[in-house]
Amino acid sequence: WHEPQMRVNHHLIYRPVISMVRDQCTCYQQQQGEDSDIPLPPIEYTVNRNELPLVTVGANSVIHAVNHIGDDIVFDIIDDNEESNKDLDEIDDDDGNKDSSEKGNTVGCRDRIIYLTQNDFNHGTYRIRKCGEYVFTEDIIINFNSPSEQEQNDPDFSPNRIDGELYWYPTQQQANHQDEYPGAYDYVGSFSLGFFTGITIESNNVVINLNGFKFSMDNKFYLQQRFFSLIEMATKPFLPHQGASTWGLTDVFYPDNVEIKGPGTLGRTSHHGIHSNHGTNVYIHDLDIKDFDVAGIGCNACKYTTIENIVVGPQNSDIPTLGRFTHSRAFIPRLKDLNKLHGDKELTFYGRETQTVSELCQRMVNQMDMIYNNYINGQEYDEADKEWAAAKKLYKNPTGWMDGGTSYGISINGEGAAVVGIGTRTANTNNIVMSNVEVFGIYNQMQEKIKFTVGIYTSRGILFDVTDWIGLVDQY
Repeated sequence: WHEPQMRVNHHLIYRPVISMVRDQCTCYQQQQGEDSDIPLPPIEYTVNRNELPLVTVGANSVIHAVNHIGDDIVFDIIDDNEESNKDLDEIDDDDGNKDSSEKGNTVGCRDRIIYLTQNDFNHGTYRIRKCGEYVFTEDIIINFNSPSEQEQNDPDFSPNRIDGELYWYPTQQQANHQDEYPGAYDYVGSFSLGFFTGITIESNNVVINLNGFKFSMDNKFYLQQRFFSLIEMATKPFLPHQGASTWGLTDVFYPDNVEIKGPGTLGRTSHHGIHSNHGTNVYIHDLDIKDFDVAGIGCNACKYTTIENIVVGPQNSDIPTLGRFTHSRAFIPRLKDLNKLHGDKELTFYGRETQTVSELCQRMVNQMDMIYNNYINGQEYDEADKEWAAAKKLYKNPTGWMDGGTSYGISINGEGAAVVGIGTRTANTNNIVMSNVEVFGIYNQMQEKIKFTVGIYTSRGILFDVTDWIGLVDQY
């Protein structure tokens, strides 16, 4: 069941609509007589029950949430996975409610064990689409589609180049394949901001077993992919209609019956260790979660979730860049298009020489490369270098602490992203249990910015980012 305004954005498009409130039912308008405003009497049909179609619902539908379903209703449960549906067992107590004591249930899927190695994470997000237990067999460090050693050793190496295949992004071939990483170059799809996670959970009845190992981002990838969760319990990082990009209205899935267990460590990440929207019957336990920029665990609209025997912290206090670098890296595919389509066009800013679009694009790339070389290679620049001064002002984090508005050990939020109305959203979040959880070492040095408006609207960039005018101008 979804709010009526959400149905157009989600996969629940089957009829008849199932609803927990009577005012959301499918309705019809009676026909009028040709020469009268009096409605015609309804036509009455008699249909044998055996001739009626089954009520088609997704595996994450209302049938898990209501207290009573009439005996006459017969469901055809559609699962996005090939095999998990036939093994799916409902986990109900005597009252018909979901029982949170059945943590991370994998009934019927326990015989499927998949062993994960570093080789599974060389070229992109590992997308879990079948139920089963996924077991780490070694420490895994994420550095998707990184440049080769030969490329990095080239004296002309540019980590943020826009004149070829983009480093640390999905390749054009990967992005063009709907079953891989769509969105990076047409800007509509789950991966429209690049690789947003190490693992997606796109199936019910999944266990991720760290098996004593560590899962983390490589330091270079950590710098270059500033929006990232190690584990995402969904196909997209936000609800389809929210967030800093256009995620697409198809391929939407939120899993039931997920267990993420240790012993093991979730390490360096530029956003979250674990992130979830609409996770149901989730069990997270026996883990160390550390070295994150934003939160150890973020859970929006979670139900029947147990978190226990967890140590969260410390948060990163050596974050290399400000939020503007995040936006600039996300803008790189668009910058490539801008350079290709309009590079020869000229622009003149007040008090400055005329430049081409291509020259401006390359200036941004050069400044981002300076930040990369300073952080990764320890390269020092002359403080009198105006380009280095501009790069530092726009991108470099002088304190190493989070410069955004919030830092969390564990965030349990209601429906939607935990970015506005913080602490007030509780809708669709219930039955959360925490036991033996330690959170420490959370840092934040929020930078207050002057907000400019156009009329009554805040001036924003294309990624819904508030424009940092002080960071952008050299006179104020």
